[in-house]
Amino acid sequence: MSELFGIIGNPIAHSLSPLIQNEAYQLNGMNAYFQAFHVENEDLETAIAGMKAIGIKGFMVTVPFKAKVIPFLDEVDPIAEKKKAVNVVKFIDGKYVGYNFDGEAWLQALLEDMGLKSLSKETILILGAGGAAQSIYYALSQFENVHIDIANRTMEKAEELKKLGQTHRYTNIISLEDAERRQDQYDIIVQTTSIGMWPETNRSPMNITHLKKGAFVSDIIYNPAETKILKQARENGAQTQNGMKMLALQNALSIEMWTGQKVSYERMMESLEKTLS
Repeated sequence: MSELFGIIGNPIAHSLSPLIQNEAYQLNGMNAYFQAFHVENEDLETAIAGMKAIGIKGFMVTVPFKAKVIPFLDEVDPIAEKKKAVNVVKFIDGKYVGYNFDGEAWLQALLEDMGLKSLSKETILILGAGGAAQSIYYALSQFENVHIDIANRTMEKAEELKKLGQTHRYTNIISLEDAERRQDQYDIIVQTTSIGMWPETNRSPMNITHLKKGAFVSDIIYNPAETKILKQARENGAQTQNGMKMLALQNALSIEMWTGQKVSYERMMESLEKTLS
């Protein structure tokens, strides 16, 4: 009998995780199947209980449930608890245990694409303060000399996010209007919200018109492959990165966590690029 894995979210029809996960199982001779589940907000607790009842051995968590899922899990890894967000759940000894490596996957993708081994004194803008932003900010706050501005529509939520990096000396909360005005100060801009995701591809959290020379702009969205903010950034001379590599790394790490078997995230990248082209 195949082992069952999945992903929950809302919306979820756009997710390419089932494609790359099931292809990885097939290529590596694994008897497993991955399914996407659309869950309504009010049904989240019931959905988690149902997944356990039908024997799903692990599942990924995406928008808008990365923080909301925590009360319905049996245990949460200490780092995921600090990040206040879960993106992967594993069934262990009858319990659903939550983990989070959003930030690690994004950071690895960033460093690879920038050709760096680490960060030093970069000035970074994070757009958004949701579950993905929490994990990314936590990862970035480990670099004590980087300067981080967090801009969000609700500044109170950004203030809450700042508490995750309590020992970080250089974190400021600013408005989206200030972020747009100051965009030429940033070495790295990372867009962590769902704004610009298919099908609302004409939306962007801010206009890119006057970037710093050599700036790097990252958007964790992968569908479309080039969001409005990335298109503007590219046209204004920035190096850009979408969420494909982060997605591939997340899926590869999930499979390894659930099955103990390593798979190629590069092969997943090839499938994503082919599908989105």
